Amino acid sequence: MPGGYTGKILRVDLTQDRFSIEKPDEAVLRDYIGGEGLGIKYLYDEVPAGCDPLEPENRLIFMTGPVTGSLAPTSGRHCVTTKSPLTGCQTTSHAGGYWGTQLKLAGYDGIIVQGQSPDPVYLFIDDGEPKLYDAGSIWGRDVFQTDLLVKEELHDHKLSVTAIGPAGENLVKFASIQNDRDRSAARGGSGAVMGSKKLKAIAVRGTQSFFAADPGKYKASMDELLESVYNNVISGSLLPKNGVTGIMDMINDHGALPTRNHQSGTFEHAHNISGQKMSETMLTRTRGCYCCNIHCTRLINIPYGPYHGTRGKGPDYDATVAFGSQCGNGNLEAAARANLWCDQYGLDSVTTGEMIAWAMELYERGIINRHDTRGLDLKFGNHEAMVAMVPKIATRMEFGAVLADGLNEAARRIGKGAEEYIMAVKNLNLPGFEARGSKVMGLQYAVDNRGGDDLRPYGALIECLGFRSKELDMPERFDPVSEADKVEWLLPAQHYSVAVNSLVCCMFTIIGYSVEPGQYARHLSAITGFSYDKDSLLLVGERIWNLQRAFNVREGFTRKDDRLPDRLTTEPAPSGPAAGSTVHLDRMLEAYYEARGWDRDGIPTRDKLRSLGLEHVFADLDRARTEAGKQAAA
Repeated sequence: MPGGYTGKILRVDLTQDRFSIEKPDEAVLRDYIGGEGLGIKYLYDEVPAGCDPLEPENRLIFMTGPVTGSLAPTSGRHCVTTKSPLTGCQTTSHAGGYWGTQLKLAGYDGIIVQGQSPDPVYLFIDDGEPKLYDAGSIWGRDVFQTDLLVKEELHDHKLSVTAIGPAGENLVKFASIQNDRDRSAARGGSGAVMGSKKLKAIAVRGTQSFFAADPGKYKASMDELLESVYNNVISGSLLPKNGVTGIMDMINDHGALPTRNHQSGTFEHAHNISGQKMSETMLTRTRGCYCCNIHCTRLINIPYGPYHGTRGKGPDYDATVAFGSQCGNGNLEAAARANLWCDQYGLDSVTTGEMIAWAMELYERGIINRHDTRGLDLKFGNHEAMVAMVPKIATRMEFGAVLADGLNEAARRIGKGAEEYIMAVKNLNLPGFEARGSKVMGLQYAVDNRGGDDLRPYGALIECLGFRSKELDMPERFDPVSEADKVEWLLPAQHYSVAVNSLVCCMFTIIGYSVEPGQYARHLSAITGFSYDKDSLLLVGERIWNLQRAFNVREGFTRKDDRLPDRLTTEPAPSGPAAGSTVHLDRMLEAYYEARGWDRDGIPTRDKLRSLGLEHVFADLDRARTEAGKQAAA
C-alpha cells in the first residue's frame, strides 16, 4: 500500500446491519488520489442512473485523502460525496475541523454508507472497530445537543462527531452534515441523504498511524508548503487577520457583490458586514482546524442587544453575503445569529440565506404576502424576519415548508411567475459573487459539476483581485467585465481545485495560490511514493472533472442545463464598474466545450474519455447524447 493511506474503506450497509472492509486498488488511488476523486469514482460505479437521492440505493461517501491527518498545513479535511436531492447532480462538499483526521487515525481512508436503517442509529468507530448504536433518544435533537449527548453516552468528550440536525431529519433538501459542531459539509443537501438513511451521527476516535513513502522528501516538501502559506499575503495576512470576509469591501468596489437577490452587484452597507467590522465589534479570537496555520475561523460573542447570546463560529464570506447583502441586511449581528442557527439546525447557510433573499424579492413584488408568510414582513432589510425564517425552514414550519425543498419546487408551489426570479444553476442557489461584475463567474456557475458554485476555483478573486498562479499560465492582468480569454486559465484552475480537494487540503491554500501545483505534486509524491509532477497532478484533476460531468450527463444534464438566470444575461448591471454589462454566456460556453474536448451538447467525446482512461463510461454518455439529440429535434 502506498504511503499516506490506511488501505481500508469501511462499507456500512444500514439495511442489512452489516459492515465490510475493502482495500482500494493502488491504480485507482494513483488515478483519483482520494477525497473528491475517490468519492466520484465510487459514486459513478455504484449509483445507477435515475436513482432517487433519498432512496436506499444512493450512497453517502465520506473520504479522506493521503494528506489528511498529516503534518502538512490545513490537512484536517474530508470530503462528502453523494447524489444531491436538491439538484439531481453529483455533489461534493468539504469540511475542516478534526473529524477527517480522527477517521484516518481510526484506520480508515473512507466510509461508504448504503441502504437505510429502519430506526434511527448512529455509528461509532473506535480505533478501527465499528458499531451501530440506537439513536432514538437523540433523534430530534439539534447538532450541538447531539454532539454533547453522543460524547456523554460514549464517555469520551474528546471524540470527534459528525451529525445532522432537525433539517436533515426532516429531509430539507439543503440540509448540511456538521462535524465538530460548526464545521459544515453543506452544499447540495448531503444532510438530507444522511437523514433518509436514519443515520444521525458518526463518532470516531483513533490512535493508529500511517507513513510517508519518503520521509526525507516529505519533510522538505512540508517545510516548503509551510513557508509558502506563511509568506503569502492572503493566507499569511488577510485571512488570519480578518477572515475571508475581509474581502467584502474589495468585491463590492468591483461591482461583484450580489445584492438583493442579485439585482445589483453593489451594497451600500458592505463595510458593515465585512471581516474588518467583525474584528472591531464581536471577534473574541481566531481558530484553525487540525494542523492549520491560517486560522480563518472567527470566534465571536455578542454580549448585548437583540442578538445577545450569539457566540461561537462567525459566518464566513458566502454565508455573510447570503444573510447580508443578498437580504438587503447591513446588520452583521443578525447575519451571525442566522448563521449560528444554520449550524445548530444543520442547514447549508448559503442556500438558506439565498432562499430567504429570493422570498424577499417575491414579497416586495407582491407575488407572496403576509398571509403566505404567516405574518412575517419579509421585506429586504428586515433582519428580524430573516432570522425567524431559519428554524421555520429546518422544521418545515409554515412558509418554511415551502422553501425547504429548494427553488424549483417552491416556485412550482407559489406560481404567479415566481420562477422568473430564481437565481440558480441546476437548482443550486448562486453564492457570493455577481456574474455581471466577474464574467468568469458567469461561465463557472454555468458549468460547475455541482451547480451554481464559486469554489472551484475562486474565479472572481482571481480576476477581480488579481490572485494569479505563476504555474497555471494566467495573464498578467485581468479584465473582470470582459468575456475574452477566460477559458484558457479557467480549465487548469478547475483541475487544480479538484486535485487539491482530493488530497484533501483546504482551498484557502490556493485562494491566492500560496501553494502552486508543482509544490503539491512534490508533496503528494513524497507521501504516497507515486510519481507526480505539475502536469500529472492536473491530469488527475481533469479526469475527476470529466467523471463528475459524466455522472451528471448520465442523469440527463447537458448544455440545456448549463445556463444562467435571465437576469444576468438580459438585465444590465445597474451600478458599479460593471454598470450596463450583461453576461454573453453562449460565446464563452462554445469556447469552453471546445477546449474541454466535449461536443456541442457539453458531453465528453470518446477521444477525450479515452485520453483520461475513462472510455468505459462512453456507452452511458452515448445514450445520453442520443437522448439530447431527440430533445433538440423535438
